[in-house]
Amino acid sequence: MTSIEHMFDASVAEPSSWVDDYFESLDIEAEVAKLNCDSVLDEILACERVIAAAQARQLRALARFAELRPNRLGESVDEFAADEIAPLLRISHNAAQARIDLAVEMTGRLPGTLAALDRGEVDLYKARIIAEHTRTISAGQAAAVEEQVLERAADQTPGQLRAALRRAVFRIDPHGAEDRRRERLRERAVVLHPGADGTAELTATNLDAADATAAYQRLDTYARAMGGHDGRTVDQRRADVLIDLILGRNLNSGPHLKAQVHVTVAASTLLGLDDQPGELAGYGPITAQAARQLAADGTWRRILTDPLSGAVLDVGRTTYRPPTALADHVRMRDRACRFPGCRVPAHRCDVDHGEPYPLGPTSAGNLCCLCRHHHRLKHERNWSVEHRRGGVMSWTSPTGRNYHSAPEP
Repeated sequence: MTSIEHMFDASVAEPSSWVDDYFESLDIEAEVAKLNCDSVLDEILACERVIAAAQARQLRALARFAELRPNRLGESVDEFAADEIAPLLRISHNAAQARIDLAVEMTGRLPGTLAALDRGEVDLYKARIIAEHTRTISAGQAAAVEEQVLERAADQTPGQLRAALRRAVFRIDPHGAEDRRRERLRERAVVLHPGADGTAELTATNLDAADATAAYQRLDTYARAMGGHDGRTVDQRRADVLIDLILGRNLNSGPHLKAQVHVTVAASTLLGLDDQPGELAGYGPITAQAARQLAADGTWRRILTDPLSGAVLDVGRTTYRPPTALADHVRMRDRACRFPGCRVPAHRCDVDHGEPYPLGPTSAGNLCCLCRHHHRLKHERNWSVEHRRGGVMSWTSPTGRNYHSAPEP
């Protein structure tokens, strides 16, 4: 147990006093200064768990406060309850209401998520993601989704958790998926947010996933075609291209460029025999109807998978400007960069040898997709990687910590 974990050894009867006593009795700066590289990582992880446990405790307190402030019918929270929380925490009314709503959801619909937060297995951000993705389904369906995703949530990044939640919701309620998509699309909007120092954010929300992905790919293609000779980063060039396209300015970017999106969908779904969700690269699952619409105007490629594990067994070669069949196979298997937590789509990654050639073979078992950043990390920093059975990759950090990455089925 690290020093910070002793915080929760104190009595729970007087929460303000045990927190004050903890910080008064500890020279935090001196304690941290004694830590070496490995133990400071333990301290960072312990802090995260303590924060999560404290947030779970606050959610329970907020839910109890909601119980003590029912509306006049005794069915839900009083509309003015948030006005007592807002000045207490120095937050806005809307922020206070959001916290109360989340607390009620956690204690009512998602007790498993709250328990995981209490144990420090997920943080508050992940808990919010679970609540967001289960809000439009019934309580029973939410419980089933929660049960499916919590087992792996502790080892996933927020992006991976979102993708897992979308898949789980599709599995639990496939018939409602298309209705929910259409309802979301009806809420699409573009919002201007004033920023600091003469800047602003322009945000487009609730767009069709395929359209948004294609739009981003088009921006990225234009930005990369310009090159980096003018000192701008690729992020800066993407932002400039967006404004140039909207305002009708001359891009001077050469020939017409076409964006590509990659969608995986079962042949049985294309034939109308079932409604399995498709998979949009860089996004996650989309409804069967959306996948069929994209397939109607797309270039098809056959992919043979194991019916039990979902592992890619073979990939057809009839594609536009295809890479080698082997590289194509690896990209379809990996779907994204294989560094733990990275979600850069495979078609934007390098196909890398795990064990350098010629010591290691050029085979599927020794190849994987790595984005350029993690490709450089593997070769320029003291990280090592081992390919294991089933496409699993084991990464070892410079301090000797092990992290595993398995391809999604």
